[in-house]
Amino acid sequence: MKTMKIYDHQLAAKQTSKKGKVARLAVTILLAFGIGVYAGTGIGNIGQGPTVAADDVDVHVVEDGETLWDIARSVADARGEDIRETIYEIQINNGLQEDDNLQPGQRIIIR
Repeated sequence: MKTMKIYDHQLAAKQTSKKGKVARLAVTILLAFGIGVYAGTGIGNIGQGPTVAADDVDVHVVEDGETLWDIARSVADARGEDIRETIYEIQINNGLQEDDNLQPGQRIIIR
């Protein structure tokens, strides 16, 4: 009578040799090292933006009853710009909101 041997091929496929385990570990370590180097190159530059040369700024001291529109009008006329663009630029440079009131003596940076 013939006997038949049954092999479980899935079990054999799951078992890896010692060389395979070492190779997989080496690839994993190299990959982790590569990712670390890649991520590490940008860490030293966090918070450092491009260097900007010192630009010329004018400081305007607000007088009693003066509005942002009054200040921007003379700047826009001198530059040949739309006054709305100048107002927006002054607001951005000074952290002003549309509804902020100017106070006499307040210093406004004009770039």
